Amino acid sequence: MTQVELLALTKRFPGRDAPVLKDLSLTVSDGELVALLGQSGSGKSTLLKLIAGIERPDTGDVRLNGVSILDLPPHKRGAVFMFQKSYLFPFLTVADNVGFGLKVKGTPAGLIRDEVARMLELIGLPGIENRRPAQLSGGEQQRVALARALVTRPKVLLLDEPLSSLDSAARLNLQAAIRSLQRALGITTILVTHDVGEAMAMSDRLALLQGGEIIAVDRPERLFHHPPSVQAAQFMGVSTFLVGRKSNEWLETPQGRLQAPPCGLAFDGAATGDTVAGDTFAGDSVAGDTVTYAIRPEHIRIQADAGLNTLPGTILDCVFRGEHIEYLVAVGDLRVR
Repeated sequence: MTQVELLALTKRFPGRDAPVLKDLSLTVSDGELVALLGQSGSGKSTLLKLIAGIERPDTGDVRLNGVSILDLPPHKRGAVFMFQKSYLFPFLTVADNVGFGLKVKGTPAGLIRDEVARMLELIGLPGIENRRPAQLSGGEQQRVALARALVTRPKVLLLDEPLSSLDSAARLNLQAAIRSLQRALGITTILVTHDVGEAMAMSDRLALLQGGEIIAVDRPERLFHHPPSVQAAQFMGVSTFLVGRKSNEWLETPQGRLQAPPCGLAFDGAATGDTVAGDTFAGDSVAGDTVTYAIRPEHIRIQADAGLNTLPGTILDCVFRGEHIEYLVAVGDLRVR
């Protein structure tokens, strides 16, 4: 059982004006999978390296079950790092790759053989012990790398975008495999990704990183439907924001007049709307009775006739995406996609 505590972590690198991580704190409960979602340079991978002992923070602490591990060398921390590439030994068989960590620990050969077979069964690749990495697909190589990471029973599993190099089908399959294994073994896991769908599909909780700080952390469905700020809404795929003055049930915007409920969920200290004519809103206080409403793209409809909560617009572009058609619409000086 392992709880990970990240306490007020700050990390700077030479040549950079701003710190990569700024006073960041986060707790990952025993057996929980937390995804870190953010753009390149937001500090996600650096955070994993601080836990693994590859880097050391300038200030702050990393604790496992309440005990600081900053002074422990990487191999004694019980945290296993899985990278974007599998990094399997090409000259070793699958069995030797998976059992490598156990062999280094001096585990008896018979027990290694049994544990390797068990892990290959768990990752859905039984009977491939004698193959070489070159005989495996990219997805299979990542599964073997996952088995190698888990066979030593680590306290914490650190996943640094392990699926980014795979095609979509292999990626989806491995998402399910990792999630199933993580739950079955109960290993506390931190996943780094820049893919919103992947983060939501795999995590118990989702932490949004921006500029070295966590701007929101919650259950994926909560962040998706009720983001706590404009920045969090943008992370979750919202690109349309209406700014206006609210009076009772009405919102007056430069684009037109909309009906909005007078109360709702808290959003940065402001009143927000729940659902209006099928469109989900979240309001962010700007000043006085001026509010910003975020509208998810899938809740916007295009129709020919005017009505309640409709705004006149001009279609500028249309792109066929297979499962849906994406429109770019001009609503006054606002561009809605």
